[in-house]
Amino acid sequence: MARVQYFIQSQSPNAPIYVRFSLGRALDIKRKTGFICDAKNWSSKTGLPKTGEANNKNLKTTLQKLEVLILEEYNNDFSKGVIINGDWLISKIDLFNGRIEPDDKEYLVNYGNHYVEQLPYASISKGLKGNSIDSVKKYTTIVNKIIQFQNFKKKKFLLKDVNIEFGREFIKYLLDKGITNENTAGRYIKFVKTIVLDARRNGYEVNSQIDSVKGFTVAPPKNPFSIEEINKIKSTNFVEEKYQITRDWFVIGCYVGQRASDLFRMNKNMIEVFESMRFITITQKKTKKTVQIPIHREVENILNERNGEFPPLFSNNIETNTTLFNRYIKKVCELAELNEIVEGNLFDKKTKKTEKGKFNKWQLVSSHDCRRSFATNFYSKREFPTPLLMNITAHSSEKQFLEYIGKKPLDYSLQLAEIWKEQAIQEEKNIKLTVLKTAN
Repeated sequence: MARVQYFIQSQSPNAPIYVRFSLGRALDIKRKTGFICDAKNWSSKTGLPKTGEANNKNLKTTLQKLEVLILEEYNNDFSKGVIINGDWLISKIDLFNGRIEPDDKEYLVNYGNHYVEQLPYASISKGLKGNSIDSVKKYTTIVNKIIQFQNFKKKKFLLKDVNIEFGREFIKYLLDKGITNENTAGRYIKFVKTIVLDARRNGYEVNSQIDSVKGFTVAPPKNPFSIEEINKIKSTNFVEEKYQITRDWFVIGCYVGQRASDLFRMNKNMIEVFESMRFITITQKKTKKTVQIPIHREVENILNERNGEFPPLFSNNIETNTTLFNRYIKKVCELAELNEIVEGNLFDKKTKKTEKGKFNKWQLVSSHDCRRSFATNFYSKREFPTPLLMNITAHSSEKQFLEYIGKKPLDYSLQLAEIWKEQAIQEEKNIKLTVLKTAN
């Protein structure tokens, strides 16, 4: 049974009056009412002010009216499935005291939904209109995660509640509950910050700490496939056609350097000829950049074997196709005996979590290894300058490119030093040859 009681916790002349709202053992919450009373005029027996003075009579009447409102609001809200907690009680006290209820969009989830609705119509980079379907899905997911977090905390967050502490608690919730891995948790807090900053630009009150709320990334172990490993996969015979198709797509991916969203859109209509050389011309789905990729002989061989066509897809839906490819490529690499033990992150079906550890290389392979292998393998060869590779991968900066393949600027310097060393050796040989010719 719902019950309202009042009490004070100090013996001062201005003791704050608290209200306790309880539902037996199921719920017991207390909050300040905003009213005060001289402790000597408070009756602990009745839980109300003594009525010896006119002011106390008015205060008693006010508290009785507040009790009626709380009980009426409980009956209304409980039937609607509203969460009854401390925040709910504060909202009813505010309602009674005439405090203004926050605008709908001042609530984080409500503004998040508004933000998602506007994404298809927002201006993006280079004056283009509308965000991609992937962006809409991404922010819809984050709003759903905030809703889950609210249910866990039993609190409805306002935009101005998003501060440093919110960030820590949200990340802790995502990781402790095994909802995401570290990298995804780091991205999610960035997405929350983006939503709140958009609200600030639109004139809503946000917490002064929002600029200090930081996302993060945890670089996963990088295990690209070497040319030797790619050749091992290429030369392995597979009985089942789906593995033959998977092998061919993997080899193509390692020589075109594109994301799965672009790789699996490739078709012969994208092939163009410039100055007697063949290129694949494609506008990347994510970056909107148009790239021209010279067709490597390994790719040309596969196209020739397939009468000029790219391998067939497993599904017309790119996401479904990528999922199937990721499943099949693990079996392809296992059959090709790529059993090297490497560090990586692997999803555990039992714990439903991504676990760090050491695994066979074939267990960790995915479509993204194609692009990373392309960048890594050709970066290591001096005849392929980094800007040329970046033109294919569409990385916007050399720093970003080097981070992607797990290299440091020092690695680049060492590569240059090796080139100079080779040149010095060659020059020394040329000098000796010149001396010998002169002597003769």
